[in-house]
This record gives sequence, structure tokens and C-alpha cells, in this order.
Amino acid sequence: MASNLSVTPKQITVRIVVDIEENKVLYAEAGKDFVDVLLSFLTLPLGTIARLVDKDSNMKPLRFGCISSLYQSLANLEPEYWNSETCKQMLLQPRNAMERFNRRLKINIDDTEPTKFYACEMSDCRRKPNMLVSTFNDIKCKCGKNLIHVLDVDDTISADDNMGEGYVREASFVVYDDLRVMPHNPTSTLSVLKILRSKDKIVDFTVNIGPEEVMDLLKCSLGTNMVLSDSLLRMKQIIENPRLRVKQMIEELRMKQIIENAKATAINNLSKMPGKEDKRMKLNVMIENKFKVLFAIVEEDFIDQILSFLTIPLGAVERLLQGNSDLGCIDNLYNSLTTFDESTDFLSGKNMFDNFKVAPQHKLNKQMLPISEVMYPSPLYLRRYHNLGEPDSSSYLTGHGIDMSHGVSKAVNLWDPKGPSTSKSSDGYVKSPRMFMVADDLSVKPFSSRLVVSCLNNESNSKVSEHDLDERTIYVGILEVVNILKASLISKAALTTGLRQFLTNTPIKEETNVITQQMDPFVITEGKSLSNNKISPAQERKKS
Repeated sequence: MASNLSVTPKQITVRIVVDIEENKVLYAEAGKDFVDVLLSFLTLPLGTIARLVDKDSNMKPLRFGCISSLYQSLANLEPEYWNSETCKQMLLQPRNAMERFNRRLKINIDDTEPTKFYACEMSDCRRKPNMLVSTFNDIKCKCGKNLIHVLDVDDTISADDNMGEGYVREASFVVYDDLRVMPHNPTSTLSVLKILRSKDKIVDFTVNIGPEEVMDLLKCSLGTNMVLSDSLLRMKQIIENPRLRVKQMIEELRMKQIIENAKATAINNLSKMPGKEDKRMKLNVMIENKFKVLFAIVEEDFIDQILSFLTIPLGAVERLLQGNSDLGCIDNLYNSLTTFDESTDFLSGKNMFDNFKVAPQHKLNKQMLPISEVMYPSPLYLRRYHNLGEPDSSSYLTGHGIDMSHGVSKAVNLWDPKGPSTSKSSDGYVKSPRMFMVADDLSVKPFSSRLVVSCLNNESNSKVSEHDLDERTIYVGILEVVNILKASLISKAALTTGLRQFLTNTPIKEETNVITQQMDPFVITEGKSLSNNKISPAQERKKS
């Protein structure tokens, strides 16, 4: 960490100001390269973050709330449950909607393969009209051959919105320990002066930040309010005692705050979305001691909603929650964007973070959350020049279908990764109809009565008394999905936290015997959603 270390091409130099007495970074002075890296955290899909923080760096692997549990459970889900083999791939390796910017960063920790367009390996098929094109190479053509031929694309499909690299212009920035970022201006200068005047023993020096340090920054940003201090000054302590800072903040200290603040987030734009609030999904939940959800038995509609969490960029979650995700430093980083001037601070002359979107073809067709998707031009065309030598080397995909004097364009069929190759589109990631069991930590397994009994017998390594259990059928909508999403970021009990409004103090009926009933039809008590005060469909049938 000494300042005289040489800088390699994969390192960024940052000047940090440290309070010696508290062993704490007060702030850092950094250029565009460092700020670009921090902003790139907001572009990472949640599934990518779960995969990255599970790796070793200077710090040990970290669990990302319930997102890690959800992510890891998918690896064991058999192919028979997926709508297509590619669905599993796109959830475990979700693409970044802003990959074209991140690949130009000085340090890019996103190891997801860049998007490519594939056509049939047989040149005859590539000459036929309406040929099949896919962004995944494990698809078969109608002729039975694989789609492995890589096609070139023009800037209508993969365009760089700026002429430089990254997100912000060459400038100086102030980055605080809690990841508040401000361009150097009179306001930030005054803030720095106030800090310096309030401290007696201060030292400043430069540090070289490489890929492993960037990974440490990402891990710390998910669990501590002193990101620079914990990643740059205290990493030895964190390695020797993983319960310091990051893990402790994630697994212990923040849990009380999470439970206390688990009420539905007030999001104005949700109530303004026509039709969204009318969609309700049925969940059969098992509740222990009136306050903890052990698991829920659900259908594919709910599974698709929580699986879609893995494809959503962190910045889109922040936008949905209006900068209040309870990931303190990520909230600060996101809210710092308001201090940037679009015309002078951003490289493209506009705020690319104003509307975070999921990558093309990754949005759930029946997505309940107000999340947008980057769209490819439709239709796509294969343009080929006739006056050049090799026909394949002179063809490329484009969004323009205008014939040229020395070439021709033909429309192609873009394969939908969420459906089998024989269909044009699909509603979700898993097949219908299917039943699944979702644990409190969002881990997913196919439903079976044996699995339920096993879960009850193994809960907390002891058999759960049937008198402590309560089965309820509840109906959840968009607000509950938002609450579960928020809870999944910061807790190990996403269902308990996100569905807290259903966990009332209603006495448990003593005659209920869950285990002997074998959970079939798995309905004992009908619940009521408190988010919109509507009677559940099951209760309406009882009334009639």
C-alpha cells in the first residue's frame, strides 16, 4: 500500500486522507477511473453480484443476503423444470445492460461473457430467408446443427454512446468513506475543509487499487458504512476475523433494523401503474410461532418473479426503492448521482443512470415490477455485400433493413431464450404447471410432501411442534414482491421480513395437525392481504 509502488495497467491510483487516531479514511481524492468503477457497481445484476462476492479476494467470500441462497439453489434445479436450458444460464450468468461501457473501464470485475450473436454453422442455412439468430450458442438450428457461427453487428445493435471510456469525464472527485461521491466544486471543497479543521492527526498518502481491491470495495459496500476504511486499511483484520465489519453487519447488527423497518415501502409510481396492483399470486405459507415463515408452497408465477431478481441491476433496485434499499453505502452512491451535472460531469452529456434497465431478452414477460428492458431493434436484418470475396465475412446484423446498391438485407428471427426453440416467446423461466417450495432465505426446490416433512423435522435441528405451526393461504401482489426484493438484499429471512404484514397475532388453532394432513391440499387458514384490504378469492368463495 506504499505510495512508491509502481502502477500497473490494471491499477488505479487514489489519494486517501486518514485520521490516524481512529484509523479511518476521511475521504479520498480520485479521478474518473475510480469513480467509473464505483458507478459500475450500480450496473451489476443481482445474480452477478452474488457470484462475484462468493469469490476470494483480499477478503473471504461473502453472502449477499438471500440473493446468494436463491442463486445457489438454482444450480441444483434439474433441467426438467426449466422452460429452456438457456433459462438457467441467463439467471446464473445474467448479462449487463451497460456491458459496452463496463468493458471499457480500466478495471472491470464483471466476468460475464460479452453478448454475441450466433447463426447456424452451416452456410446454406445462413443464406435462407428468416434464418434463426440467437444470443446464446447452445441452441440448435431447424436443420439440427448448432448456432455457433458468430455474426458481426453494427452500431444500431451495439453502439457506444460516447467517444471515450467509462461514464464520467476527466475530472477530480471527492469520495467519502460511506461512498458519497461529489465532483470537486466549491461545495465539496467546503465540506473537505470542515473535516480537516475538526481533526488533529491526519495523514494522506496514495494507494494503488487493483481488481482484488475493487472486489473488496464491492463486498464492503454491501455491509459496512465505512467502505474505504474497511477495504483499504483494515483488510487484515477482516481476513483474520470474518465476523468483523462485513459479515457482522450483514448477519447480525442490521437484522434488528431490518425487522423493525419491514413495512411496505411507499413507492408512488407503483400505485400509478394500471393493472399491476390487480395481479395476485397464491402462496401457501407455513408459519412458526406466529412470526417466522418457514417456507411457502408456490406456483410458477411466484417463482418467476423471485428468479427475475437475479437479472435486475443494483441501480434499478435503488431506483425502484427511491434510494432507500437499506444497503447504506449503495444508497449513498446512488443518491450521489444527483450531485452530478449532466452536461459537464457525464461523458455522454447525459445521465446514463437515470433509468436503469435489464439486459435485452432478460426481462420477465409478466414482470410485476416496473423495470424496463433494453430492446434490440425489431426486426433485425442480415446485410450482405455481393461485391466482396467471402460472403460470410462481408455480412453483419443491423437494425436497418434498407437495400443497398451493392448488397441486400433480409429479416432474421431472433430466438427467445425464455422459450423452447420451437416457440416464438414464453412467459417465464420455469415450466407450467409446477409447484415449488421456497424457504425463508429464498432457496428454491421442487415441491414434494416428503420435502415438507423433512424440512419441519430438521428445522433448527429439532422437530417442530405441530402446535407451533400455522398454515395460511395468502395472496400477494406487487407491493409484497417489492418488500421481498428489499428484504432479500439485506437479510437471511426474506419471506418473514417481506410478508410481515401477514404475520398477525391471530391464535393458532389447536386442532390443526400439519404433519398428519401431509400438506394436501395444504390449506388450513385463509389469510388476508393488508396492503390493499381486499378479501382473498378463497374467502369470497366461502362467503358465497
